[in-house]
Amino acid sequence: MKPNGLHISPIKPADFETWVNFSLALFPESSQKEMEDDLRRIAKLHKYQTFMARKDGSAIGYATVTLRTDHVEGAKTSPVGYLEAIYVQPEYRNHGVARALFLQGQAWCKEKGCLEMGSDTWHWNKDAQAFHEKLGFKEEDILVHFYKKIDP
Repeated sequence: MKPNGLHISPIKPADFETWVNFSLALFPESSQKEMEDDLRRIAKLHKYQTFMARKDGSAIGYATVTLRTDHVEGAKTSPVGYLEAIYVQPEYRNHGVARALFLQGQAWCKEKGCLEMGSDTWHWNKDAQAFHEKLGFKEEDILVHFYKKIDP
């Protein structure tokens, strides 16, 4: 069920600038050029699908899902649908927009043969963790990444 006045559809080329801006709000550590390059690459791949949410004609959020055939923690099948990114403008949060975006992405993954969905978020992002739990996700694991430079 979609909130009143909400329309969700696959992203269009005309949505690119909005997609970049929303993605920069979601991932502020990225530069505009990095984000544009990354999203151009993603837009060309058939295993990715991005949906844009509009309320009264204005874009208010997006979700990107993908079909993963590599290892997804907890999954027993392949491909696995994966929620790569989801963003809703702050003033539209807690009104069912993110849920509607996710459900649209999940339906696309199901159409592509997926029986499971995966996702991830940072350990400190308690709001995202609560959102995932409301959608029925179960925590699978906690992973700590390490990085080290090699001396020349």
